[in-house]
Amino acid sequence: MIIHRFLAGQLARGWFIVFLVLTALFGLLALVDEIDNLSERYRLAHALHYVLLTTPQRVLELSPVIAALGTILAFATLTRNSELVVIRGAGFSLRQLLHICAVPTLAMMLALGVAEEFLVADMHQRAETERMVRRSGNLDLLDGQGLWSKSGNRFFNVRNLRAGHIPEQISLYEFGPDNELIRAIDARGAELVGEREWKLIDVQFKEWQDGRVSTRNLPSLELGPFWSAAELPALGQSLAAMSPSALYAYANHLEQSGEDDDHVRMAFWQKAMLPFYFAAMVLLSVVIGVGFGTTRSAAFGWRVLAGAVIGVGFYLLTQIFHTGGQLLGLGQSVVVLIPICLVLLAAVVVARITRGPR
Repeated sequence: MIIHRFLAGQLARGWFIVFLVLTALFGLLALVDEIDNLSERYRLAHALHYVLLTTPQRVLELSPVIAALGTILAFATLTRNSELVVIRGAGFSLRQLLHICAVPTLAMMLALGVAEEFLVADMHQRAETERMVRRSGNLDLLDGQGLWSKSGNRFFNVRNLRAGHIPEQISLYEFGPDNELIRAIDARGAELVGEREWKLIDVQFKEWQDGRVSTRNLPSLELGPFWSAAELPALGQSLAAMSPSALYAYANHLEQSGEDDDHVRMAFWQKAMLPFYFAAMVLLSVVIGVGFGTTRSAAFGWRVLAGAVIGVGFYLLTQIFHTGGQLLGLGQSVVVLIPICLVLLAAVVVARITRGPR
């Protein structure tokens, strides 16, 4: 139907305009911050590449703001051109308009979920790792497969960081004074047992002596020094750069290890609920735009501005609830639902205040 395509196009246009503005703004701020860290090893081209890969993650976290401002912008445009008055005069009720807006909103929710899981997190992870390699001064990192460290004649390689923090597929190669390989160790995984000591798990130990090689299989082996617990996550990825599935797996790992997993689970719920925050903001903004859009008043511009402020305010409240919920020890699933419930309540109140033809 023509009205369906027209409204969907207006919504998509509003979201895209706000997305471009926020991307440019946050990209510029991130570049200014990176310029302060330029050096002989970390140059402007590297900083630009880092900002290019990490800005989508920053903007993605603001998708509820994009939903609120973009939807308000779309309905403000419809009102300015008297198109919303014509649509309402044709008999379209608020409920029908919400049904029409639901289709592009569901499409955006799906796009956000796919971007979080498969695109943005991987881009952010690669950017953080490459920046660490370029800027590191205390670790002798080498470009290659996985993470490499060199200490004297020993080369240490971690090929995979499950969930961004759990080292797997580990290899250690040790060379003699004449650059001949004298020892090679392969391990399935590892646990940090000290400041820089690692407990390798499921180990295959090979050693060369007098032209002969001996092989031993060990359930575990403690070696070091390697990366500390504080350094290893920085070499992998931060919580903000991890996909929802990676956060969930990492939280389960911490729980099984007897460590505190609250902050990781909260990060998981924040990412998992992001598409629903987007939908809630669209709902509230549509109700505001339709309710005030047909009001004949010289103060309509201020009402639209107030609606935008309400949308941004609810997004900021989510951050407050997330932090406050952790401090109060509330369940993460409950904390992340409170902002959505408040948005739905606000939408019902606005719909009743601005009740029009149905």
